[in-house]
This record gives sequence, structure tokens and C-alpha cells, in this order.
Amino acid sequence: MMNTSKLTENDLKELDEFLAQKEGGKIQNTEALDGFFAALACCPDLVMPSEYMPIIQGGATEDGDLVFEGMDEVQRFNELVSRHWNHVNAQLDNEEAYLPLVQENEKGEYLGNDWANGFISGTHVRFDIWDDLIHDEEHGGSIIAIMALAYENHDDIEMRPFKEPIDDKKRDELMIGSAAGVMRMHAHFRKQRKQFLPKSATFIRSGKKVGRNELCPCGSGKKHKKCCGNGPTLH
Repeated sequence: MMNTSKLTENDLKELDEFLAQKEGGKIQNTEALDGFFAALACCPDLVMPSEYMPIIQGGATEDGDLVFEGMDEVQRFNELVSRHWNHVNAQLDNEEAYLPLVQENEKGEYLGNDWANGFISGTHVRFDIWDDLIHDEEHGGSIIAIMALAYENHDDIEMRPFKEPIDDKKRDELMIGSAAGVMRMHAHFRKQRKQFLPKSATFIRSGKKVGRNELCPCGSGKKHKKCCGNGPTLH
């Protein structure tokens, strides 16, 4: 049975310690990982572990990637990541209230910037799909609060949504809006999932169906029901 249980505080601490071994990269901690997985879980096109694990383990450079001491560490890391992936999906698939995992920083603050940036990193995995949503007049508003948190401290001042630092009330509003937006986007994209499923092979008869009392098309001169239409026949 798939384990969809929430990671414990000790599990999250252990996973954070793994991610802290990297030098930079898009997914720097469990908060960013949660946002990243939220975006992947919403996306109608399934993203496999073979595609997202290198992003999670990747540092800012190749030399900064996560390196394991042995197979035990590899298995433990994969177990923690897999459990959290299942937990995020379970929240959304069961249409429960999705709660972003926002961690307390060294100053005792819950800012949500890492979560939002993790979400934006997740949208880049299938950027064309998300770009369509962003420019959708009806559904594009669902991602605005997330983008506001992601770009709050952007290096390019022109990209920042606010000229002045936001207060706690505004931050709470953005976090609530982000959580609600994830639920809305998941519901919107769920309707599109069928079009991204691999097409199954369908047998199509190339010629006209042969009646049981017609001559067998193999040329034996017998009726079809007495020849190829009567089970395996060798000629």
C-alpha cells in the first residue's frame, strides 16, 4: 500500500539535512520541495521521478550536487522524498484543504518565499502548460499570490511586486491565497489529464468481415466456418 502519511518533524529535519549538503540549486530545503511537488501534483502531464529527482538533488553547479555516502543514505533519501510526494498528492486528490509546508527561519518568521519559489521551479518543468494558465483570463489569477511571494525579494527590483516590505497581515493573505490557488489550479488541470494520457493501441480491421458461410479467404475452397474460422488451422 502506498504510504501517504505526513512526514514527522524528525523526518523533515533529516530531509533538510540531506538538502543542505548541496551547494545552492532550486530545491534548497523541505519548504521549497513542498512547493515544487505542489506544482507537479497540479500539472495534468505526469512528471516521473526520473525527471524530478535530478532537479531535487541538483546544486547550483555540477560539483554542488547532493552526494551520498552509501546505498543506505540513497534509500533513506528516496524514501523521505517519495513519502512527501505521496502526501502532497493525497491532499490534492482527496480534495482536502492543502496546507503549504512553510518552515520557521532563524528569526522565528514564516515567510513562505522558499515554498513559492519551489512552486515556480515546478512550473518550469512543464512551462508551456503553465504559461497557458498564466495567460488564461479565467484561471490565471490562481497563481498571482504565489508569484507575489516568489518575486518578493527578486534580485531585479523591477520584478518585485511590492515597493515596500509587506506586513504580517498581507503575508498571511498571500499564503491563504496561495493555498486556495493550488486547490483551484489542481481542479482546473484535473479536467485536462485525459489529453495527456498515452494513447492505447486499438486494433482496426483492415478488410471486410468474412461471414461464417462464405468461402475462406485463405483459398482452401472450404467455408470459413470449416476452415480458418474453426480455430487454429494449418495449410
